[in-house]
Amino acid sequence: MTEPTNLRTCPKKARKPQPHTLLLWNAIIDVVNEYDRMSIRQLYYQLVARGVVEKTEQAYKRVCDAATQMRFDGALPYVKIVDGNRERQIRAAYADMKDALGVMHQFYRKDYWASQRYHVEVWCEKDALSGLINPICREYGVPYVAARGFASVSVRWQTAEEINASGKSAIIFYFGDHDASGQSASNVLESEIGGRHGADVYIHRVALGPEHIRQYNLPTRPGKKTDSRHLKFVEQYGDEATELDALPPNVLTTMVRESIESMIDWSEWNRVKEIEDLERRSLESISLLDLEPGSLIRLTDDAA
Repeated sequence: MTEPTNLRTCPKKARKPQPHTLLLWNAIIDVVNEYDRMSIRQLYYQLVARGVVEKTEQAYKRVCDAATQMRFDGALPYVKIVDGNRERQIRAAYADMKDALGVMHQFYRKDYWASQRYHVEVWCEKDALSGLINPICREYGVPYVAARGFASVSVRWQTAEEINASGKSAIIFYFGDHDASGQSASNVLESEIGGRHGADVYIHRVALGPEHIRQYNLPTRPGKKTDSRHLKFVEQYGDEATELDALPPNVLTTMVRESIESMIDWSEWNRVKEIEDLERRSLESISLLDLEPGSLIRLTDDAA
C-alpha cells in the first residue's frame, strides 16, 4: 500500500563529527568493544570512569547524542545498545499445525523450578537494564521484575500470590541504586510481600553497595537532600550515592547469573533436562511426519 505523500519523512542522516566529537566517538568504540551489550547509561558511566567525560547531565546528553549519530553513521552497531524501556512485541503465528510443531520443539522447555526447593526471582530497580538482565532470567526460567523505583502495590501482591501458590520459600535477588530511595525500595519489599501478604520470602540485595563502589572505583555523587530518607541513609552509609548503571555490564550480568545458580540443585536440574531433551525429540519427530495439510485436524477429530 502506498502511503500518502504528506506522511512520508526522510530518515535522519548522521551529522559529520567535529574533531572534538570524533575523540568521543573513538572512546565510545573502545568501550563497546569490551562488552557484548550495554545501555546508554552504562556506556556513559564507563566513559566517566575513564575520564573521557565529566559526571554531569550535559555530558550524559552528549553521550546520548553521540551514540545516536554513530548508529545512524554505522560506526556503532545497533545491537550493541539495549533499551529496556521500549521493546517490540510480536505475536507468534503459524501457517498450520505442522508448521507450529516444526518450531515448537525448538522452544519447548520444562519447568525446571517445579522440583527445586526454592522459588527464585530477580528484581531490578532500573527498567533500562532489563535488556541485560532479563535474557539471563529467561535462560534459567526465573521470573523477572523491573520495579522502576518503588514496586507498585499490585506487583507486590501478585508476587506474593505466586509465591504462596508455589508452596515454597522464596528468595528475591534485588539490584538497585546505592542511594536513599534505592535502599528503601528494597527494604520495604520483605515487609510488604511477606508481612502484609503472608508470603515466605527473603529479599537478598545483591547490588549496589558501598563494597562495590570501592571494589570497582565507581563514580559517586552526594545524595539528594530533598529525599526524606536522605539523613538516615547518610548516618548508615555516608553521603555518597551511585547508580546501578555504573557497574561494568559484565560484572552486573555475572552477579545475576551467579545469584540464580547459587539456588539450583544441579543433580535435579540435570535430571529434568534429560527428560526435556527426550520430550523435545518426540515433538520434533511429530513435526517431521509427512502429513497432508489438514491431516492433523482429521486425526484429532478421529480421536475424539
